[in-house]
Amino acid sequence: MKKFRSVSLILTAAAMMAFASCDNNAKKVTADSGILPHGITMMTIDSVSLTSFQDNADEKRMPNSLFYGKKDSDSINILSPEGSVAASVSCFLIEKNGKQMLFDTGNGADRGGRLMALLDSMDIKPDDIDYIMLTHFHGDHTGGLMHEGKPVFTKSQLYVPEAEYDYWITNARRVKKEQRATAENAASVMQAYAGRLHRFGYDDALPLGVKALPAPGHTPGHTIYQTGRLLIIGDLMHGYALQIQNPNICAAYDMDRKKAVESRVKFIEYVKNKHLVMAGMHLPGNGVIEQAD
Repeated sequence: MKKFRSVSLILTAAAMMAFASCDNNAKKVTADSGILPHGITMMTIDSVSLTSFQDNADEKRMPNSLFYGKKDSDSINILSPEGSVAASVSCFLIEKNGKQMLFDTGNGADRGGRLMALLDSMDIKPDDIDYIMLTHFHGDHTGGLMHEGKPVFTKSQLYVPEAEYDYWITNARRVKKEQRATAENAASVMQAYAGRLHRFGYDDALPLGVKALPAPGHTPGHTIYQTGRLLIIGDLMHGYALQIQNPNICAAYDMDRKKAVESRVKFIEYVKNKHLVMAGMHLPGNGVIEQAD
């Protein structure tokens, strides 16, 4: 298996860094010039303008115990001798054709999330966001949609996978007891955005030419998104340093371990074969990792 490298971009007025893709052609990930607030990284992936926002205020690490199964604690501790792996809570914004699309919204200000403050530091208002795409309905991805019980993004169109909506909303009575809080929160959020809510299937056309791809396992309707060479992988991996070495390792958050492994293996290979750049909500650093040469 090929290794990957984190796209850690140092942004200064005088610096511009470029990372070539494996096929050594003109496709590059480049840093935009300028000094940005801590927790924000801007880059260009071919023609896609991408901004990464680190929603977590403090260092984020996933403990080894999060990945323990019945028999795999010893092997995990060998792969991760520090006892934890670097992670993040990241959200991503792309700009294309004069429109802005936000992928997930983090924990929300009510739970200590920094996304709104970081957007404000760049003079981006909630009403400036044209589209919001959700990877799934867990609270650290939907939390930023609401503040003090009211919608934050009052003009944005909200897109959610039909498969995810069906599990948490349509069939909410079937969810397990420990999942009911997530289902109730999701129902409240969907109701708040009802006039601007779009439920889509995987064959549906999405704004800005973005393509949705099913990646079930973490949740029943967990979805990842592709635009050009950029693949936004949601929660495909919670502990990158562990799971890139052994994709069979699951986090406790994965609802269906078998499907989660299948999705992880499939898309790690997909990224490698197509020389893509991954942006993941829990990948370390700025959440963006490029395939190494």
